[in-house]
Amino acid sequence: MDDLSPHGDADSDAGGGLHLIYPDPQLAERSAAAGALRRLAHAFVRHRTDSETLAEIAAWADSTAERLESGSAPVPRPADYFARRYVDPRPPDGTEVMAFSDRAFSGPANPTAMEVDMRRDDDGVRALVTFGAAFESAPGRAHGGSVCAVVDDVLGYLMVCLGIAAYTARLEIDYRGGVPIDEPVIFSGREMHRDGRKSHVELAVRAASAAPDAPPLIEAAGLFVIVTADQLAAEAAGDSTAR
Repeated sequence: MDDLSPHGDADSDAGGGLHLIYPDPQLAERSAAAGALRRLAHAFVRHRTDSETLAEIAAWADSTAERLESGSAPVPRPADYFARRYVDPRPPDGTEVMAFSDRAFSGPANPTAMEVDMRRDDDGVRALVTFGAAFESAPGRAHGGSVCAVVDDVLGYLMVCLGIAAYTARLEIDYRGGVPIDEPVIFSGREMHRDGRKSHVELAVRAASAAPDAPPLIEAAGLFVIVTADQLAAEAAGDSTAR
């Protein structure tokens, strides 16, 4: 099988719901705990306190980390993450999309992530993102590196919404304005055209309060290289030249 065209959509209410690729039976509890840790991180960056409180925080963090590390073995990422793109239905339009609950940069159960609501938008992707104080660089602005990370993550989810497996090959970002902290911004990504296994994509970032035709704060263009189902099967069979 070497068909690069997206497969069919899942049957679901187009207006809502959650398309969670890998279910997490503790999604609510882990998201709540991670949210509390994110709040702590932002508060820690933004505020100052006495030495006794800092020592208490350090002792609690170390003891809690030790408890987690000794409580179970690390959980590996599933090996079929890419292969399922050619088996699973695409997320329904308008549905929130989540691969792993603790995905880097966008997972609600990841305490180092941003606040992100990621959704399929027709044949594109739309994410509502808020950067907190932990990502502040210049006063009032999110660090450009953190913005770039979310750009890449949103475009990665575009591949999920298109129903293809692909790696980032090139990413170009024009910083036309500062991305504010503590204010929601919208990341909108689309595939512009496809040339064989090359998916050419574009993305724009605007303040959520801005008009749809307002000049973007960020413009990005990228190239993603598609890995076909046949290549994934060959790779799983041990052919190191498959990619």
